[in-house]
Amino acid sequence: MRIPNLTISEALVSRLNTLNYKQNLYNEQLSSGQRITLLSEDPQAANRILRLRSEQAAVQVYSKNSDRALSVAQASFSALDQIRSLNDRAGELATLGSSSTVSAAERKAYAVEVNQLIKQAVDAANSKYQGEYLFNGNKTDLQPFADDGTATPLTLSSVPGAAVPLTGATYSADSTGAITKVTVASTASLAVGMTISGTGIPAGTTVLSITNGTDFVLSNAVSASSSASITASNDGPLVSMSDSVQVSPFTSGASNTKIGALITNLMSLRKALDNVAGDADGGTAAISAARTSLLSSENDIIGVIADNAALQTRYESLKAQADARFTNSQSLISKDADVDVAQTMVDLTRTRTSYQAALEAGAQVMKLSLLDYIR
Repeated sequence: MRIPNLTISEALVSRLNTLNYKQNLYNEQLSSGQRITLLSEDPQAANRILRLRSEQAAVQVYSKNSDRALSVAQASFSALDQIRSLNDRAGELATLGSSSTVSAAERKAYAVEVNQLIKQAVDAANSKYQGEYLFNGNKTDLQPFADDGTATPLTLSSVPGAAVPLTGATYSADSTGAITKVTVASTASLAVGMTISGTGIPAGTTVLSITNGTDFVLSNAVSASSSASITASNDGPLVSMSDSVQVSPFTSGASNTKIGALITNLMSLRKALDNVAGDADGGTAAISAARTSLLSSENDIIGVIADNAALQTRYESLKAQADARFTNSQSLISKDADVDVAQTMVDLTRTRTSYQAALEAGAQVMKLSLLDYIR
């Protein structure tokens, strides 16, 4: 049976086109280093690559957040350590000033130094990092501490807000059925971003919005629908560190309140050293009382510093986890995306050989005609 030359030609052209496509594909893979250039080349592998790259993008955000959180915590640590050192010096002056052998003039000299310590403590408490105040919870754009503006300040005119108890809070559902609405006696002491804790409230829940003078909305749905006692704290803004972890690199509202208490105790010491009250003992009893308060403040600040150090360790661990996830994802992407250079070179050589053989066989076949078969 004779096969028409047209059929042979079409088969030859089809074969040559296939081999030529493979040559171009292998050349492209070798030049780009990528095994897949089109989704159609390997849909399953392409889908895995896209999912892994999406995960990598999220992990990179977590890593950057961890870097920033660590930087904020380190800046806070530096300011807190400075405040502790100031408190230590004030304690030394209180010890000296409480002695019955010290003259009134010497106590006043100590008071002058304590006054400078107060100014330095206020400056340290108003420390910033990249334009954000470190010790004002979620109100990072507002200065947290300010004295009364006098040369020898007697009080702090501005301090970070302490925790606000909200008794008798009532939960209700929003338009979607999620229980996120809260009704309290007054929302005057609340601000968007404040941390809310209490019965049935998930960790990390904040004030999402304030509707009116009595109602506000939570960032997370609660698991209770009855009245409860809840607390609003002026903690720092939360940052995502992983798929399931959100933490604040800023000190808590309770910690910031302790900083304010320390500065107030410094003012009490300065007043006692100056004997503003005109006590008969020259202010010795008041100095001793101020010294006791300063010792309590020192313990509080040491506790805040210890919490900060623990958080730094946690941030470093979370960053290491994020970096490890990124590296692992990159390895998995490489397995699907990167070309095996040695194998591809072998495939390219084999394809070129097949292409040349097809050309030569085709040339031989195409020489034949009907006359060749009649002979």
